[in-house]
Amino acid sequence: MAEARRLLLYSSMTVTEAALALGYDDPAYFSRLFAQYVGVSPRAYRSRSLAMANE
Repeated sequence: MAEARRLLLYSSMTVTEAALALGYDDPAYFSRLFAQYVGVSPRAYRSRSLAMANE
């Protein structure tokens, strides 16, 4: 999940592209797993992190 967080924050990859790059065949499964570990969806994680960086 650390690599997933890094890709979401420091690349322009979509969530689907990041999931595939990390070896997940099903982006929906990746999103559910990410949310289970991190507490928010990949899209929400990226949005919140970018919003905090812009404050």
